Amino acid sequence: MKTMHEILTAAPPAHVVRCKIAMVEMAHSYWAAAAATLENAINASEPGEWTRDCMQMRDFCMAMDAVKSEGIRGVEAPAKPGASRVVVETATQVTWLHR
Repeated sequence: MKTMHEILTAAPPAHVVRCKIAMVEMAHSYWAAAAATLENAINASEPGEWTRDCMQMRDFCMAMDAVKSEGIRGVEAPAKPGASRVVVETATQVTWLHR
């Protein structure tokens, strides 16, 4: 996974401000806000490597928000009681989805 600084330096001109905002939100531990800012950038950009990097960083921010609010168990336990876990593997990452 690339760092936020690497994502910022590779950002298309239209998304530089969004990346800077997300970087500040992460620095202040506003993980949910950073995830939302990155989601907006993802939705407004064309598919490609930069978008995939943003998705990975967004997922990281969402995990950090869960850790911030629930501790490490926030990323280990299913979202709902009795829920099952599904593993989605791609060429670049493994993502845990909850049903």
